[in-house]
Amino acid sequence: MRKLFYILILILPLTAVAQQESYYSLYRYNMNVINPAYAGAEASNMLSLLSRRQWSQMEDAPNTIAFAYSSARENNVGLGLSVVSDRVFIEQQTFAYIDFSYKLTMGDDSNLYLGLKGGGNFYRADPTDLSTYASAPDAAQRQLSRFIPNIGAGAYYSAPQYWVSFSIPRLFSVKRDQEDIVTARDRVHAYLGAGGNIALGSNLIAKPSVMLRKVEGLPVGTEFTGMLSWQNRFDIGVSARSTSAMSILSVINLGTFEVGYAYETPTDNQLSALGMTTHEIVLRIKLGGGDDGEKQGPESTEE
Repeated sequence: MRKLFYILILILPLTAVAQQESYYSLYRYNMNVINPAYAGAEASNMLSLLSRRQWSQMEDAPNTIAFAYSSARENNVGLGLSVVSDRVFIEQQTFAYIDFSYKLTMGDDSNLYLGLKGGGNFYRADPTDLSTYASAPDAAQRQLSRFIPNIGAGAYYSAPQYWVSFSIPRLFSVKRDQEDIVTARDRVHAYLGAGGNIALGSNLIAKPSVMLRKVEGLPVGTEFTGMLSWQNRFDIGVSARSTSAMSILSVINLGTFEVGYAYETPTDNQLSALGMTTHEIVLRIKLGGGDDGEKQGPESTEE
């Protein structure tokens, strides 16, 4: 039995799966991070800042800060910058990318944006303070620090009453360290999302949306979101994620400024009993408006 126990201890970590990139309940207000085609799609200049404190009651739980800036330039070109700082336990990752997009006018206030993303991940891990039960030094227990370059691509279609987004922010599965003893990789993530507007009256609009997330080697994750908007000034709604989580969302539109908050909780009874709640806040600033076609698509359909 003791030998069987030791064998299980060695094998189980190889079969475990866990979150590698950050989830966002308010992803539609920070789309540049996952889709470079969104650069310049909504306003002449757009700045967003998002803070997500996951499982806030737990020590060393995931903590994410995301910054994005995009600008619509001449000749249908959009440029952007996205930076995500993601810290969990002994790992610190900073994804920094430059975004480029090109707009194709499709007619009837509809536009197709094609985007490229280039940059990389400043990865750092420090396991040196972890406790071990072996008398001999562990060769894997050393500091890791590396810049991991990568590129991404995406497409974003915007129409007056709906939008569709597809992106792969990092196209290559890259090993996090050159040593053979370290097998961790940045897995490829693909995102497919869509949403729309449904007028329920002169002042009330329903804004349903869905986001599919596929990670290499893992099942597809699905998130459904339903929002009700009053005059496009105050939005409130809920979202449900297939990974056993749900969120309550609210957004206030003050014209130049938009402020959003999401409260997320597990739907699994055992996890809920642990108080593993998540808080997410986003601030967006529109520094100049785009043309009417650009504003109608993302602004009216993305909350």
